[in-house]
Amino acid sequence: MLSLPKQIEPLCNTRPTRAIGMLSGGLDSTLAIQMMREQGIDVLALNFVSPFCTCSPRRAAGCHRATEVARSLGVEIRILSKGIEYLKIVERPRFGTGRGINPCIDCRIYILQKAAALMDEVGASFVVTGEVLGQRPMSQHRQALEIIERESGLTGRILRPLSAHLLEPTQPELDGRVDRAKLLSIHGRSRKEQLAFAQEHGVEVFGCPAGGCLLTDPLIAKRLRDVFDRCPGWDLVEARLTTAGRHFRLRDGLKAIVGRDEPENDRLRRMAPESSWMELGGDFKGPVMILRGEVEEGDRPVLGRLLRHFARKVTAAAVPVLLWRGDQSTGWTATHVATLAEIEGWSL
Repeated sequence: MLSLPKQIEPLCNTRPTRAIGMLSGGLDSTLAIQMMREQGIDVLALNFVSPFCTCSPRRAAGCHRATEVARSLGVEIRILSKGIEYLKIVERPRFGTGRGINPCIDCRIYILQKAAALMDEVGASFVVTGEVLGQRPMSQHRQALEIIERESGLTGRILRPLSAHLLEPTQPELDGRVDRAKLLSIHGRSRKEQLAFAQEHGVEVFGCPAGGCLLTDPLIAKRLRDVFDRCPGWDLVEARLTTAGRHFRLRDGLKAIVGRDEPENDRLRRMAPESSWMELGGDFKGPVMILRGEVEEGDRPVLGRLLRHFARKVTAAAVPVLLWRGDQSTGWTATHVATLAEIEGWSL
C-alpha cells in the first residue's frame, strides 16, 4: 500500500489553484509536482506513452511508473499516446535532432501544446514541468526553453520549479499563486540535489532518476530513417517494430525482423499481428521472423537462408521452413545458411 509523501497539506474546501503537471514518472517531474502539492496547488498529472522510452523493461507497461507515482502523490493522472501525429514530427522536425533521430525541442513543444489544449477543460492556469536548466544538452538550455515556451503558446505559464531561481518569474509566481521563495535553483546534470530533496520531503516512489529515449540510439535512428525513407505509407506498427528484434532490409519493399529469444518472438507477434511471419517446420526450433512487405517467389531462398542463420542449434542439411499469412502457410526446404557477409549487408 503506497502512502502519500509527508508535508502535503490537506486541500482546503475552497477550490485551489490548479495546474497541469507533466509527469514522466522520473525523479525530476515527480519532485516538481510534489513541490506544487506542498504549496496547496491542485495538480492534474499528464503522462505521454511512447514506444521509445527506456525506463520499463521491454517497455511492456508504458514508459514509466507514472500511474504509481501519481497515486503516491495523491494526484489525478491522464495518459495520452504519442501516435502518428508525433511520428510525423520525428520524421521532419522543425528544430533539428540530437545525436540520433531525437527531435527534443519539437517533442517538448508537441507535449506542451497538448497540455495547453487541456487547460480550459480542466480549469488549469499554468503548466509545471521537471525540466532543469542545463541538464539536457539539446532541449534544456536557456534558448531552447524560450523557444519551447513561445512555440507551445505558453509564454509565462510554464513553471520549472527545480530551476525557478535561475529563470524569469512566471505568471503564477508574479500573481502570488506560487511562492517563489520555496522554489529551487538546480542546474546541470547531477541528480544529487534532487535525491536529497526527495529524501527530505519523503518522496520514495519514482522511476529511474535519469530517464531516456530510444530515439537517441543510433541503431533505432537508422531503423526509423529506413522506415521513413523506404516504406511509403508507413504506420505506427512499422515505427514500433524498430524497438524489437534484429532488422534486415532484404530489398526495397521487403524487410525481415528476427526475434532473439522466445519472449521477443511473442512480443513481435503481438506488435505486428497482421504481418506475414516465418518459422522452422517440423520439430526444429528457431526464431520467429516477422516480414514487412510482399514476399515474392524469388525471395524464398533468401528468407530461408536468413532464418537458418539464427537457428544456430540446427545442423541438418535440409530444414523445412513455413511462411504464414494469417492462418494459411506455405512451406519449402532451406538447404543453405546466410553468410556473415550477407547478414552484414542486410542488417539495419
